[in-house]
Amino acid sequence: MRYFLLRRLPACKQMTVLMSESMERPLTLRERVQLRLHLWICIWCVWYLEQLQLLRATLRERAAEDDGATATTLPPEARERIKRALKSES
Repeated sequence: MRYFLLRRLPACKQMTVLMSESMERPLTLRERVQLRLHLWICIWCVWYLEQLQLLRATLRERAAEDDGATATTLPPEARERIKRALKSES
């Protein structure tokens, strides 16, 4: 059964994108079913999803602790360096 599903479901690369998107938007029914089936057969993607959830929870806790009191901005020189680097890449 797992081999059958493995051959017909999207690859891990596509599923990791879907996992990331699931943190930002609700998935469609089709996407949810595909993801659940894929997670049933692929332990590596299960571990990846657990890591994503851990990172998200950790960052949320950190943001709650900071409470915006330590928000910093880049110095003008750093902004200019970034702008120049982006322009040179294009």
